[in-house]
Amino acid sequence: MTEAEKRIDEALDKVLRASGTALRYYTAPITLERLRTAMGEVMSDSYINGSNDAWAVVLAAQRGKP
Repeated sequence: MTEAEKRIDEALDKVLRASGTALRYYTAPITLERLRTAMGEVMSDSYINGSNDAWAVVLAAQRGKP
């Protein structure tokens, strides 16, 4: 398992635990694949949005707009 896969599983387990279950209870391969894909998409989208926001701040600062 790669580091990225570990982070996805950790995040997924946190969400599942908050809902009263845990990742270990999901054993069907197709279910695990779908859960991991969905969490990976959420994490990727969040990273991209944060990166875009940071870039917008850099550009605004370069233009003299705090």
